[in-house]
Amino acid sequence: MYNTKIICTYNSPEVFLDTDNVTNEEKDFIRDTLYKTELLDILGIEEFDETKTNIVMHDLYQKLEDCLELKECMTKLANKFLSEDLELGLMLLFSYDYMYLSHICICEYLEKGQITENNINNLKIHL
Repeated sequence: MYNTKIICTYNSPEVFLDTDNVTNEEKDFIRDTLYKTELLDILGIEEFDETKTNIVMHDLYQKLEDCLELKECMTKLANKFLSEDLELGLMLLFSYDYMYLSHICICEYLEKGQITENNINNLKIHL
């Protein structure tokens, strides 16, 4: 079940303080670990399992398939891989580069039935 209460922090500048004594490699490792943890939390699964992930993504797609703004984003990402598969596009919305933006839009759509123009535009300009 999709968790709309999770806030993505993996990309936030507040993850590290100026006084933190960590290398760029360590920062990348920490951010990557946070991303993976937040992805699992958002999808409501405890550990990565391809079958479970595909089921959750398929169920989520069915909830989002009437959202024209998100379908446009899914199409654009799928097309980058020479595909028209919108479920592939949805999975790509959860890649490291986009999840923090797409999660906000998906949460708004699931909770309110619409996405604010500012949030969908933030996602679109990064695709």
